[in-house]
This record gives sequence, C-alpha cells and structure tokens, in this order.
Amino acid sequence: MLDAADFQHAFGTMLASPDPSNDPAMRRALAVHRNTASKAARDALFANYPVTAAMVGEEAFAACATSYIEAVPPREARLCLYGDRFGPFVDAWTPFAEAPYLGPVAMLERNVTEALFAADRPPLDAAALSRGIDPEAPLHWHPATRIAKALMPAASLWLAHQPDAPPDALDAIAWDREIILVTRPSDAVEVRVIDGPTRAFLAGKTLAEAAANASSEGGDVASTFALLLSAGAFAEDIPRGE
Repeated sequence: MLDAADFQHAFGTMLASPDPSNDPAMRRALAVHRNTASKAARDALFANYPVTAAMVGEEAFAACATSYIEAVPPREARLCLYGDRFGPFVDAWTPFAEAPYLGPVAMLERNVTEALFAADRPPLDAAALSRGIDPEAPLHWHPATRIAKALMPAASLWLAHQPDAPPDALDAIAWDREIILVTRPSDAVEVRVIDGPTRAFLAGKTLAEAAANASSEGGDVASTFALLLSAGAFAEDIPRGE
C-alpha cells in the first residue's frame, strides 16, 4: 500500500507525463489537475523568491519558474518550502546569463525561507549570559541561523528591495563579494552583511574558541559577540558556569 508521500510522488509523476492515459476524459481531467498544480507551484516560487521576481519582472520570472517546475516538479503537497534548487537553476538559466547577480540573490532567498520555517529555540541573549556561561561549553547556532558567501552583493541587493529600504539603496551598493548572516531573532528573518572576524567567531565550537577566532582576525570580541547576540545567532543551550 502506498503511503501519502508515495502517492503524492506517483500522482505528480503521472501529471508530469505527456500522455499518461489513452482515455480522452482522463486526459482532460489530468490536464486540469496539471494546470492547477503548475499554477500552485509557480505561485509558491513567486512567494519564496519575491526579490528575484521583482528584479527580473513578472513575465521573465514566470518563464523561469515554469522551466524549473518542468525540471523539478513538487514532490509534496505542502509548497511553502518548494524550490530548494531554484537558486542554482536561476544561476544557470541561459536567459539570465547577463545578470550573474540573480543566482546569488535567489540562493539567499532560499536561506531566508529556510530560516523562516526553522525550528523554534530560545536564543542565547544577554540575560542568559548574566547567569554565567561556561566558556568551554559547546556553542550552538540557532536552528534559523544561516551563513552564505556570495561573489555578488546578494544581501545588499536583497536589502535594497525591502519596503523599509532608503530610496537610494541600489545606488549605494558596492559591487563586491559578501559574507551574509541570516537569522530569525523573533518572528521576522533578518539579513546582514558581516565581516571576517564575525564569520570567524561563528566558526568557534565553544565561546572561548569563538572569541580567539575573532581576535585572531583583528576583531573586537565584545562588539562582535554583542552583534551576534542581538541577531539571535546562537541557541540558549550552553551549560551555565560554576
């Protein structure tokens, strides 16, 4: 007996087949389902990649989304996380070849979506620190925390397309590579560009190692840690010190 996931996959495969049945009535019914499923998947990509869509326009994005859906049809009914391979697809899609920043922006938007739906955990904050933290205890990222390296200013482009961006945000972008931190300190996802010392701090497996990493990169340990705490980058599961 097929379980729900297997049935969904089998039905999706049938919908994706060009001529799944010789019965005209069945073909018409499947065509309706195929069109409905395709529209739902396309709408999900528009919802999950709004900045990419805004940057290329509705028509161009819809064309790219349709190609992606044909190549990578949904495997489950819940579409809020659909499109995990869309960033690399955008990066390689020939019509976008003259806009090499689109792929990195789409890949960042995937990180934003994953952060939004990541598990809830209490973030490590200043109140937790005041109770005492063992500097040699494991330092864990919050489940929503993501780090990305982009050869293009993906975060700056994403931020420039947010509702609260200043009018001249696009003109102020420095076209250079970025290290990007994605977090969810509350209900909203935050995106920021970080420097080398901050990235080095995040690579530490303990608080002591993280501090040493940031210091070796020339960073101010206190301000770096304060920034990461305010961003909700770590989970509050470090044992208290004696």
